[in-house]
Amino acid sequence: MKKALKIIVGILIVALVINTIWFGWSRVKYGKLSRGMEENPIDEFLVPRYFYSDEEGYDFGVKYPDYLSLTGNMSVGTPTEGENPFTDALIIWPKLSGKYELGVLLYEEDEGYSIYIDSYGNALSKEDEDIVSRHKDNIDALLKKADEMWGIPNGKEK
Repeated sequence: MKKALKIIVGILIVALVINTIWFGWSRVKYGKLSRGMEENPIDEFLVPRYFYSDEEGYDFGVKYPDYLSLTGNMSVGTPTEGENPFTDALIIWPKLSGKYELGVLLYEEDEGYSIYIDSYGNALSKEDEDIVSRHKDNIDALLKKADEMWGIPNGKEK
């Protein structure tokens, strides 16, 4: 009986340590990224979300990692036009290495495209080069806004 109790207590301690480390790390890492932003109304205690809109109409967002995940994201969206809520957007996934993975959501008429890009705004897949080239101005503007807000794509947070 004593051995079973020791095993249970050991498992509980390990779980507590893992949860504490994850919670602290996510708050420190993503707290820096969301500094000066407002809490999103769909915010959850374990997975906060923050947003900010600049004077030019660009929307910024930060989503903390899901429970025990190490991947959250940041986003920058172009200003909306009229009643259409679908605008081109940049999604940024911070990696543990300090680097970032980048993707864009691009819209044309009634179709949307999710495409991975490099820090220069080039498509990582040859089949996506045409659509990326048609949205190059928006992608460049989004990368510039991400650099102004977080020091990305140069890999340095502000």
